Amino acid sequence: MKREMKSIALFDDGSQVSNYIKLHFQNTPGFSVTRVYSQEELDHKTRKTPFEIIIAPAGSILHAYPQKNNGNRVYLFWSFAGTPGKTSRTLDNLSFLFEIETPDTSLSFHSSDAESIREQFDTMARLLSRIEKYHQEFTRIQADTEILQSIIEDTVTGILYLLRNKIHWMNRESLRILGRTEKELVGKEFCSLFPDDQQYREVLILLSRNRDTGGWGQARCSLVRNTGECVDCTIRMRRLNPMNSQKGYLVVIEDDHEKKFLEWAVGSYQEKMVKNEMKYLEILRKMNQVIIKTDLNGAINFWNARAEATFGYKADEVTGKNIVAVTTDSGSRAAKDMIVLLYDPGPSHENASMHILENRRKDGEHLWAAWNTLTCRDSSGTTAGMVWIAQDISDIDRDGHPVMKPGPWKHQLLEGTDVEEEVFDIIFHAAIDLGRGGRESRKVGTSFVIGDAKNVMAYSRQSSINSFEGKDQGQRMIQKQGNIENIKNLALLDGAFVIDGSGLIYASSRHLLADSSDIDIPEGFGTRHVSVAAMTKVTRSVGIVVSESGGTITIFKDGKLAKQIEP
Repeated sequence: MKREMKSIALFDDGSQVSNYIKLHFQNTPGFSVTRVYSQEELDHKTRKTPFEIIIAPAGSILHAYPQKNNGNRVYLFWSFAGTPGKTSRTLDNLSFLFEIETPDTSLSFHSSDAESIREQFDTMARLLSRIEKYHQEFTRIQADTEILQSIIEDTVTGILYLLRNKIHWMNRESLRILGRTEKELVGKEFCSLFPDDQQYREVLILLSRNRDTGGWGQARCSLVRNTGECVDCTIRMRRLNPMNSQKGYLVVIEDDHEKKFLEWAVGSYQEKMVKNEMKYLEILRKMNQVIIKTDLNGAINFWNARAEATFGYKADEVTGKNIVAVTTDSGSRAAKDMIVLLYDPGPSHENASMHILENRRKDGEHLWAAWNTLTCRDSSGTTAGMVWIAQDISDIDRDGHPVMKPGPWKHQLLEGTDVEEEVFDIIFHAAIDLGRGGRESRKVGTSFVIGDAKNVMAYSRQSSINSFEGKDQGQRMIQKQGNIENIKNLALLDGAFVIDGSGLIYASSRHLLADSSDIDIPEGFGTRHVSVAAMTKVTRSVGIVVSESGGTITIFKDGKLAKQIEP
C-alpha cells in the first residue's frame, strides 16, 4: 500500500538549521517539503496546496500568523535551547526547543545535546508524525460528534442520559415533551418525572420484564410536566454500556398523545376516503364513457353502466374475467393490441396516446372504440391495477352526428369495393401509427387510396420515383412483413399510396388528378383531403388521409367524409 505523504511548508530564514530541516525531511520517507520566504508567499501557496505541517523559527513573523488558528494544520516552531553565544552555535553541539501547536492544544519538546543533530531531528519527526496523526483523528471524531449531536438534538424522539439515576443530559425534544427547561431537569432524580413512587416502581418492573435482545426495556407510562399535567408516553431504557451499569442509562421517550392523535387522524382520513371512493364509484358507474378497472393480469373488478350498454354484459357476468377475452375476438389484431396495452400501458398523462381498436359486443357484433389506459397505485405507491377508459366511436362523425347506424361502419365502408377487410385493417393501423407520431415521434401527413387500383392509376400520375416499381408481386403485398415500415419511411415524400383490394401496392408518390370541382366536404380540409375525396368519387375506392398538422385520420368514400378519428 502506498504510504501517505505529509506536506510541509518550511519558512526558510536562510540559516543552516532551516537548510538542514529541508534536507532532513526531503530524505525522510513520508514527507514532502516546500520552502516559503514570506507570509504572503505562504498565503498564496496554501490556496493550492493544503499543507498539513508548517515549520518556522520561533519569533518569526509566522509565530503571530493570523491564519494559524484556522484549519487543521500543525505548527512547529524551533529555537536553540540555552543561550550560547552566536559564535559558538554550530550544528554539532546544540540542542533545540521545539514548540508544537494545533488549534486545540500545544506542547513543547526539549531535545538533548547528547544526541547528534540527526538523532534530535529524527525524534522530532517521529513526534511530529504522531501528533499530526492524533490531531487528524481528533478532528474527525470532533466532526462526527458534531453531526451526531445535531441528529440527536433534532430528532423527533425525546432522549435522556441518566448517571447514578439522575438526569445528566437531555435533547430538545425531551424538553418539549416534558414541558420543562434544561435547568429544571439537569441533576433531577429520574423518579421525579413520575406522578408517584408506586408508578415509578411499576415502570421499572415493566422495563425489566419487557426487554428485547438489544437490552432495551419498554413500558407505557405517564410522565409529569412542570404544570402538573400528565402526558402519556412510551419509554425505552437500557444501559449505555451493557457490561457496566456505572456508565449510566439511555432513556428514549415517545409522546403517545401525538401518536394517538395521528392514529385518529389516519383513521378519520381513511373513513373519508372510503366514503369518497363510494361516491366516486357511483359517479364512474353513471359516466357517459366506458370505465373498466382490472388487476395487473387483466381480470375485471369494476364495470360501469356505460360498459354494460356498450358491450352488452352485466357487471356480474364479467367480474373476474379477462378484459381481452371479453371485449375482442381471440387472436385478432385488437386482442393483440389490448394485450400490449395491458403489459405496457405507456405514460400516464393527459397527452397519452389514444388507441383505436375493433372490439366485440356480447351478441358478436363489432364496434370501434377509442381507448386510454391509466395505471393505478396503492397507498405505498406500488402499481396495483389499470383503469381502461373507452368511447364507442362507431357511429359518430366529426360534428358528433350519428352516421351509418344500420351496421358496423367498417362493413358499410367496404361494401361495394374490392377491398379485403384484412388489407383495410393493416393500412388503417399504419395510418394511426403515423398520426400518433410513428416516424421518429413526429406526426407524418400522407394519404392512401385502397381498391379499384387500375382506375386510380388512370386518374393519377407519378410525382416522383415509384419505390415499388419493378419488384416481384410477392414483395409488393401490404401483408409482407417489412412493407408497412417501408411505407412509414416513404410517407415523408409527396404523393399518395395506391393499393388494390388484395393488398398489392401499385405505387407510392402518386399525384391524384380526379376532378375536384364538385366535391362537397366540410371546410378546413387541405388539397390532400380534397384530391383523395375526389378520387373516391370517380372510382370504387376508399381513401385514408393522415393530417400532418394534428395526426387526425380522415376516411373518404364516394367523394364524402365517412369517418374522422383523433388517434
